[in-house]
Amino acid sequence: MKALVEQVHFHNEKVIHYPDSLEWIGQGRSAVAFRHYETGRVVKVFYPSYRTVATVEADVYTRLSTHELFPEVYEAGDGYIVLEYVTGRTLYDCLVEGVPITEEMIHEVDRALGFARSQGLNPSDTHLKNIMLTEDGRIKVIDVARFFQEEECPHWDDLKKAYYTYYQRPYFPKKYPRLFIECVIQLYRRRLLPI
Repeated sequence: MKALVEQVHFHNEKVIHYPDSLEWIGQGRSAVAFRHYETGRVVKVFYPSYRTVATVEADVYTRLSTHELFPEVYEAGDGYIVLEYVTGRTLYDCLVEGVPITEEMIHEVDRALGFARSQGLNPSDTHLKNIMLTEDGRIKVIDVARFFQEEECPHWDDLKKAYYTYYQRPYFPKKYPRLFIECVIQLYRRRLLPI
């Protein structure tokens, strides 16, 4: 995979070229994710200024990939990692599409984060776009780079509180437009939502 990664070219934090054998699937704060057509695996290539994050994230995934609620890591190198490709939808997508989020799903995320803590990690940045509902109805927690942070992250606890306080009520809608969800996220980030 290293030879393919070396063909991914950046200008600052923008990809200007990548090989035809990779399919662009997403971009985040520190990396771009591709799906390798031949293997079906995710190749996460980090921006030049974030290359060291690849080593940290690979270490986190290595600690967690023995657990079924996290993707498996296959390879790590200078500025990239290769992971299991998880098919399904995020919990964010579930809200947009009206797919019910069950209490069992919440418990599964708690179980995953408990396992991470047992491995000496501090789960951080666990939000609706980092939790996948697989096609066979299982939960997978993805994007775990920030599990090395020392400060406590309230995101998951706040999401659970909102789930139990509002979402579980029978009259509470289960489907929302993206614009509405994004507005709620911005209000939350600015601490303008009481949770």
